[in-house]
Amino acid sequence: MATIVVETGSGSTTANSYVSEADLATYAADRGLTVTGTAAVLLIRAMDYIESKDFLGTKANQAQATMWPRYGVMINNYYLSSTSIPQLLKDAQMETAIAVGAGVDPLDNQARETKKEKVGSLEVEYSDSARAVTFLKAVDTKLAKLTHRSQRVIRV
Repeated sequence: MATIVVETGSGSTTANSYVSEADLATYAADRGLTVTGTAAVLLIRAMDYIESKDFLGTKANQAQATMWPRYGVMINNYYLSSTSIPQLLKDAQMETAIAVGAGVDPLDNQARETKKEKVGSLEVEYSDSARAVTFLKAVDTKLAKLTHRSQRVIRV
């Protein structure tokens, strides 16, 4: 059975989540969403995805189990405290957990992209620009300010 150990900003060496099971239940209820599955398992699976991201800054402590807390992260022209866990990060983990519970796991193996499939009179064809993998817009939107992907290069 999965046990959640929440990272509070202390740089825990045993943490495996940024939120608790109760946090997930409240987040889902506030949005009219249903959590399907064991919350602890969903949160850990979501962490597997979240922790794969290329975050801004540097881990606050080399021995900490998770990617956060971090030094040198600036959001909206303000540096985050090196002991903080951003709410955007927590929300992204919960969005991912809910998606995983609904059968949309960004870490699942992806089948090759279908160009055309016909069964009887039913026919499916995806556009050439269709994504080959599941894209979790709500998660990536929340993580945008915390990852290198959000950085813009301006050439002068």
